[in-house]
Amino acid sequence: MKKKVLGLVGALEIELKGTDEIALLQLTGQIDSYTTEEITKIIGAHMSNSSFKVIVDLTDIDYLDSAGLSSLINAKTKLSKSGGDLRLVGLKGKAKDVFDLAGFTALFNNFDSHEEAFEGF
Repeated sequence: MKKKVLGLVGALEIELKGTDEIALLQLTGQIDSYTTEEITKIIGAHMSNSSFKVIVDLTDIDYLDSAGLSSLINAKTKLSKSGGDLRLVGLKGKAKDVFDLAGFTALFNNFDSHEEAFEGF
């Protein structure tokens, strides 16, 4: 599995792991209007390599706003239209509350571990 620390963007630390076919974004901190652009760029770069499978680990996310939720929904839509998918790991706490309040929890497959998310992809 490849690993690349992309550093800190605003209040969000991004670490890119995975394989050539499946990107795993390990996120720590906050997903908001200031940090969503970088997430979108990373997923777009992965798609430009004809790879349409992405796992986003939200285990260490302590804040998620509507812009962050929207960016994840848009990414999932684009990936799905290309025959791929966006899966979540560790959706819990305040981040899960945002998904639940917006009614979007059921749109995503949420897994407890990276291994479970990779399985069957």
